[in-house]
Amino acid sequence: VIMAIINPGDEVLLPSPCWVSYPEMVKLAGGIPIYVRCSKENGYKITAEQLREACTPCTKAFVLNSPNNPTGMIYTREELKALADVIVEKDIYCISDEMYENLVYTDEEVVSIASFNDEIYKRTITCSGMAKAYSMTGWRLGYIGAAPEIAKAIGSIQSHQTSNPNSIAQKAGVEALNGPQDTVEAMRQEFA
Repeated sequence: VIMAIINPGDEVLLPSPCWVSYPEMVKLAGGIPIYVRCSKENGYKITAEQLREACTPCTKAFVLNSPNNPTGMIYTREELKALADVIVEKDIYCISDEMYENLVYTDEEVVSIASFNDEIYKRTITCSGMAKAYSMTGWRLGYIGAAPEIAKAIGSIQSHQTSNPNSIAQKAGVEALNGPQDTVEAMRQEFA
């Protein structure tokens, strides 16, 4: 995703603390990771005001991770809507890492930022996969949702970096997504 949209010198805003690979991915693409420190008092969440203040003419994207690794926090619908408004206003991409959407053990609602309106939808690249909820960590099977032109660029890059997920992982992924979801729900209930 990052290699498809980031050019050398582009800034990518990273709410911190964040997953350790995000800044390195940005650097590999020639981009500049910009950390936005999120306070304990605010639940380690970036606010719309912080996002707006961190944007510069060089800002190209913002990485959102909710539910979050490493903090576990989840943005509320209202917080996400406020962030979406800034993303649209500043006309930047939102890379929404939603890998942990099925690993929520509270009554908190998980909302995709892309769901608010067409303007945020076309600026959002949603990333997820089978690794966490379906215990397929070593199989490296994931997916994105993005505007067709972005998805095509991502596919072009991926086709030169990897050949494809193995056939076993592909079939297991189809079964995981289309099969009964009771074990995922049971896991959530057990830890709630």
